[in-house]
Amino acid sequence: MNRRQWMALPWVAAALGRSSAQEPAASPQLPSGVPVEEPDNVLLKDYYPKSIYKIPQSAIPKARYPAIDVHCHGFRPPQSVEEAVKFMDAAGIEKSVIFTGASTPERFNEVKAPYAGHAGRFDLWCGFDFTGADQPGFPSNAVKALEECHRAGAVGIGELSDKGRGFGARGGGRGGRRGAGDRGGADRGGAAPSNAETIGPHPDDPRMDPLWQKCSQLGMPVNVHVSDPIWSYQKLDNTNDGLMNGYTWRIDVKPNMYGHDQLIESLERAAGKHPKTVFIACHFMNLDYDLTRLGGILDRNPNLYVDVSARFAETATIPKFVAQFFQKHQKRICYGTDMPYNARMFATTFRILESNDEHFYERDQYFNYNYHWPLNGFGLPAPVLKDVYHDNALRAFQQARKNAT
Repeated sequence: MNRRQWMALPWVAAALGRSSAQEPAASPQLPSGVPVEEPDNVLLKDYYPKSIYKIPQSAIPKARYPAIDVHCHGFRPPQSVEEAVKFMDAAGIEKSVIFTGASTPERFNEVKAPYAGHAGRFDLWCGFDFTGADQPGFPSNAVKALEECHRAGAVGIGELSDKGRGFGARGGGRGGRRGAGDRGGADRGGAAPSNAETIGPHPDDPRMDPLWQKCSQLGMPVNVHVSDPIWSYQKLDNTNDGLMNGYTWRIDVKPNMYGHDQLIESLERAAGKHPKTVFIACHFMNLDYDLTRLGGILDRNPNLYVDVSARFAETATIPKFVAQFFQKHQKRICYGTDMPYNARMFATTFRILESNDEHFYERDQYFNYNYHWPLNGFGLPAPVLKDVYHDNALRAFQQARKNAT
């Protein structure tokens, strides 16, 4: 099952009251059909550990403060917008940013229709039209399409994705198995036919300058996905700390591609060139493994924010250091999910952010995918939680609007 299929599942779980108990929560069961083997025969992909520790376990179904989810790709059947709103109400989600992927006003108007009855609960963002990105007329045509989407109601742009071949790229670029990391905005809106290989512009490409400038003029923040988790690039051997996800998300950097560091540097250069454009780098800018480096980038670029979406499992392995990072950069980190809406998903994100729980597993949820690491809570203090859940998103949006001309 790939990540798109996983997202389509109708996850439903009953919300539990906020509590603490001495018995560990029930661990996920092995999927049906997975045999119980002798140790020498157990494959890593079939390894489903259960915590042995009888320590307090928290259930936190509702965020401590009203929350804004800055990273959502909308809702796929059988889940409706109405059902998603019920989950939002129960979990304390005040508003969700929806990445529509639409790059034309016609498509944007189609996608926004189901949200019309829920004023104030959703901000709809559009994409860029990368049609003819290698042609001289690309920037002006893409700017015109963006202006039309803005008039149709788009208030931001994203998720734009560059995993090495540039924005709007099609075909090639990923070795190994296609799977969990294959979901960004790179294949959305106006790109070439799927059977054609294309190279698109990277964030610091001069072709992007008119678009970044127009975002600033329109007061539209931009969500950007650059690179992928570091183990996607590392050697697939017994030293790879994220082997199972590295195997699934494998990226082979070809001569015409940007590698991990080049992508990070490209986005920082774009943010530096366009200080009035507000960027939100999703997934901790894929620097969850090197938060010291990420902190330096945030310090140098006051127009750059990050979201925590889809990186809860990666950061919950080092809770003390991550908690320090949150406190040092508490004005620049936004809450986001990038996961299907259900009570269990929200409760687990809140548990990681709010509790001091230790060594628990959550394997059959989207955000832990193939990892085998135990999770731990960050135990963030109230002022940090308020910023992360709510105020930083507003801060980013207001900063973008303030720069509008």
